[in-house]
Amino acid sequence: MTADIVNIVFCLVCVVVAIVYGAPSSKLPKGFKQCKKSDPNLNECLKDGLQSAIPHLVKGVPSLGIIPMDPLRITELKIDQGSGPVSIKLNFKDLDIMNLKMLTIDKIKYDSKKYILYIEALPKQSIVLQGNYEITGKVLVLPIVGKGKCKIILDMSKVYGTLIMKPIVKNGMEYLEIDDFSLKFIASKLNFKLDNLFNGDKALGDNMNVFLNENWKELLNELQPAVEAVFATAFKGIGQQFLNRIPINQIITD
Repeated sequence: MTADIVNIVFCLVCVVVAIVYGAPSSKLPKGFKQCKKSDPNLNECLKDGLQSAIPHLVKGVPSLGIIPMDPLRITELKIDQGSGPVSIKLNFKDLDIMNLKMLTIDKIKYDSKKYILYIEALPKQSIVLQGNYEITGKVLVLPIVGKGKCKIILDMSKVYGTLIMKPIVKNGMEYLEIDDFSLKFIASKLNFKLDNLFNGDKALGDNMNVFLNENWKELLNELQPAVEAVFATAFKGIGQQFLNRIPINQIITD
C-alpha cells in the first residue's frame, strides 16, 4: 500500500526554535570526539564520535544551545490521510518521543567531497510516543473517532538516515548546512493505546485498540512516511543546531 499523505504539519519548538540559547561556540565541547580527514578509518572514527555524542545530546549541551532531547517534545503533528484503506485525520499535541538515547550507531559512511553522510542505527529499546490525540475517519473499512491520551510503542530493527550537506562560510570560518535529511526505518512491531475512543464507549474502544494492534502492519504501511518525516525533521533540527556552532575543521581536522 502507498501512503497518500495530503498534509503533514508539525511544530518542533523544543528542538528548532526554543533551543537557541547560550553563547556561540567554535570548539567541540568536552565529551565529543574529533576525527582526522587523513585517517584511513575515518568512518569508524565518525561512528565512535557520534555514538559518544548521543548521551551528551540527549542530556542537553548548553554551549551549543541544545536542551535535553529525551523525551523529545513535538508540540503539534497533523496527519491528513485522505484516501486508501486508511482514511483519517489524526492530530497529536504535546507528543513526547522517548528512548532516543538508546540508539546504537551501527554504520557510518561519509563522502568528504560531496558532504554526504549515511548512517545506520539500531534502536536498543522501543520508541515510545505519548501525548494527546484526536482522530476521525476510517481504518480498514471501520469508522473511528476519539480524543484523549495516547501511547504508541514502535519497535524498529533498523534506522537508515542520509544527510546531504553543503559548506558555507561565516565570519571567515567554514560550517556545514544540511540541505536534506531523509530517514527510513524497518519496524518489527507497533502497539496502540488510544484512550476515550467513541466518546468513552469502553467496549467499542477496547475492540478498536485490539483491531488496530492486530492490523498494525497495514496501518503502518499507510502512515510510515509521516512518522519518518517527523523523525527526520527533528533530527535535522538538532543536527543543524550542532553544525551551526561548530566549524568543519573542529569536527574533522586536516
